[in-house]
Amino acid sequence: MLQRALKSKYGEICGIFDAFSKQHGEKKPLYCTIIIVRIVIVRFVNRNEELSALNTAYTTEKAGLIIVYGRRRVGKTRLLLEFLKDKNGLYFYTPRGSGEVVLSEFSKTVEKEFFNGFRFHDFRSFLEYLSKKFEEKTIVVIDEFQRLSEIDGAISLIQRFWDEKFSEQKGMLILSGSSIGTIRRIALRGDSPLYGRRTLTLDIKPLKFLDLREWFSKYSPEDLVKVYAAFGGTPAYLEKIDENKTPEENIVGSILSKDGALHDEPEYLLLEELRVPNRYMDILTAISLGKCYLSEISDFTKIKRENLTTYLTSLENLDLISREQPVLVEKRKTRYVITDPFFEFWFRFVNPNKTALELGLEEKVWNNMTGDFNAYLGRVFEKISGEYVISEIKSGGIEVDADVFGRWQYGEEEIDLIAYSSKEKKGLLLEVKWKDLSYEEAKNTILKLIEKGRSVKMNEKKYGIIAKKVSDKEELSRDGYFIKELKDMVP
Repeated sequence: MLQRALKSKYGEICGIFDAFSKQHGEKKPLYCTIIIVRIVIVRFVNRNEELSALNTAYTTEKAGLIIVYGRRRVGKTRLLLEFLKDKNGLYFYTPRGSGEVVLSEFSKTVEKEFFNGFRFHDFRSFLEYLSKKFEEKTIVVIDEFQRLSEIDGAISLIQRFWDEKFSEQKGMLILSGSSIGTIRRIALRGDSPLYGRRTLTLDIKPLKFLDLREWFSKYSPEDLVKVYAAFGGTPAYLEKIDENKTPEENIVGSILSKDGALHDEPEYLLLEELRVPNRYMDILTAISLGKCYLSEISDFTKIKRENLTTYLTSLENLDLISREQPVLVEKRKTRYVITDPFFEFWFRFVNPNKTALELGLEEKVWNNMTGDFNAYLGRVFEKISGEYVISEIKSGGIEVDADVFGRWQYGEEEIDLIAYSSKEKKGLLLEVKWKDLSYEEAKNTILKLIEKGRSVKMNEKKYGIIAKKVSDKEELSRDGYFIKELKDMVP
């Protein structure tokens, strides 16, 4: 059953599957399934929290309706297959197409349980079959379930079966999908058919920078920053990287080259989610180039401010951008940032250079953008440093019971990161530098930070630096400053 669903989702290896089937016969399905999983799914990195949540839900005696969603290629299917290991489970992949096409695919997944050529004659009979399976505490995964919303009455019928049957049984129904806008409309919003029925919701995000060391053991810490800055944390994108090549070679080959596997990826995603993506692409390009405030985005895109907010909200709902506001100030001006480094890189370096890249001039484009790329790495390093500080606060490595975290800005003055405890009225103030600092440079940076910190209202302050490298950092640490280098974050 599982092998059939995998075959449907990963059509590029169907030929391999069929060849093994002919060679070994139908008596070795497990072997063929392992072949598929090994080829398609290379890594499973740091999804411990999500796995733990699923396993906790599985151990309860109550029925479970679980929504798993996130952008495509972020690793949802890999997570669910890992969860299904050694459990009584069924995996159904929802293809694009009519109700007949979907039912045909669902039927093929289970036909060996009945007879060759078995078919569910309608969606109700499929759900009746699931009801029988739920009596056996079966886990049922329906992947890309949002496509069922295109079949008249399918989502409403799932709601009805949940209310009348599934909720009283022992099974677990997992509905997984990648069209975030559609999923929120049919399952997460207050007026959605499945609202109030789900027992667990998992929003699967890309991996964080700190997870990349587990994936790429050969790269230096600086190389890992370059990889993350260009490819982000989406597992399917990271799988395109050849660790025997430099990050720069991977960037040129996989992203800049018109034949690269990821050259058009953001366009495909926007086309899947949005009817007219051109204006959204202009907005994302503006933000990637540092036009982060509403007026700046409006001026760049020529979209009226009263209309622009609608577009920005749609991009927020797709988790492609987020809002940031300075902390610990009264006047908090909102700025917009792209959430995923891959998309920020693409809209900053690929989209504006499309003409040259389509002419096969990716090497020329790269040579011309290397200086700007290094400046871009500084922005990414701030994001990475923020992730690191939060992880240290959670683990107790930083003794600040922080409930406020972010950038501080007052007039022309900025502090890159502040972690503040509103209960204890104390905090950590940090400057982030994507460069090697001498002792004198580091000391001067701290003195300037202390001067800016006089305008930050808190009872107790500690100052520090996070940089690529800091000379004599031990001496600065002995003076009571928080000093971290890139190698401290990624050993």
